[in-house]
Amino acid sequence: MNKFGSFNIKIALITIGVIIAIVILIYTQILAQRIQDRERDIAGLYAKSMEYLANDENSTGEYGFIFDQILPQINFPIIATDRDQKEIILTKNVDYDTTMPENKRRDYLMKKAREMDDINPPIVVSYKDSVILNYVHYGQSSLVTELKLLPVFELITAIIFVFLGYIGFSYIKKNEQSNIWVGLSRETAHQLGTPLSSLMGWVEMLRNLEPQTPELIETTNEISSDVDKLGKIAGRFSKIGSQPKLAEENVTGLIKKVSDYFEKRIPTLISADGKKKKKVEIDINSPGEIKARINPDLFEWVIENLMKNAIDAMDRSEGLIRIDLSNSNGEVIIDVSDNGKGIDTKFRKDVFRPGYSTKTRGWGLGLSLSKRIIEDYHKGKLLLFESSVGRGTTFRIKLNNN
Repeated sequence: MNKFGSFNIKIALITIGVIIAIVILIYTQILAQRIQDRERDIAGLYAKSMEYLANDENSTGEYGFIFDQILPQINFPIIATDRDQKEIILTKNVDYDTTMPENKRRDYLMKKAREMDDINPPIVVSYKDSVILNYVHYGQSSLVTELKLLPVFELITAIIFVFLGYIGFSYIKKNEQSNIWVGLSRETAHQLGTPLSSLMGWVEMLRNLEPQTPELIETTNEISSDVDKLGKIAGRFSKIGSQPKLAEENVTGLIKKVSDYFEKRIPTLISADGKKKKKVEIDINSPGEIKARINPDLFEWVIENLMKNAIDAMDRSEGLIRIDLSNSNGEVIIDVSDNGKGIDTKFRKDVFRPGYSTKTRGWGLGLSLSKRIIEDYHKGKLLLFESSVGRGTTFRIKLNNN
């Protein structure tokens, strides 16, 4: 699956999740509103009953109906006050300290009544629609509060579930990629074994040829060097998937060794006029011998990959690869810079992604593999430090020297 297909699936899943969350939220709010409306009706019924009794002089016996039938149905806080809203007539489902003095109890309950008014407007109980007798203040039951909070808990639960799912999916995906890397690497090392053995035999035959001219000797030595290099590459691939041994090595010396090998084999660049030819120059700057705990074979592989990327990025007649080494605060820093075409800002986040490549050939695995070697095996960092289109790119390696 390509990058855009994966991105579209993620967007679709997020969209579906958001729609589900919105539907649950709306439905929960509808249920809460229905319960709140029912509570409002009960409070209104209580107020209307009080109003009816106040207006009907012959219904004094009906007070028992209110206290026996209506009040027990009320499961939400309710406070009835006088018409001046200074005295408390009745309370139900309101918690307060019964031992507090009368004036403090009244002040506390009046404060709770005003808080209820922020939730629901008070109901007026009047006499013959003209004289206000009292006010009924009511809040909302714990059930309504819990229903309103339910979507929050559902959302938090969904976020935690998605987060754990993402972590699990990423872990599984990383393991699958790791297994692919290991399988591909070991199969490559195995496949290289047979032609390497054959090449070694051919090199020995060249060395036994007579006469041994200077040209033949030089050619044989270069072929032998390349065969040794291929053997080292096969060895590198065979180490993928196993924990490599780290030892304190001269990083400066290893980089110079890789540079010397490349200088004889890197291509020439032709200037715009088609005449001047210029080899890519490799400039190494180090304050001296810098050491770090590394695996020489795998570390050389990283430097080679960075140099190859730098060479591929050259689009001018004067190519330059600059490698700056420094050692400070127990950390070895290696900057590999080139004066090539640079990387566009919108592609910088993809440079270490397996399969990403700006070249017409290649699998786009070099930088991804290099990052894995530095960060997984050496516990360091490999990052794109800076890049400017038309000016060049710098990759930075950080190694812990403790």
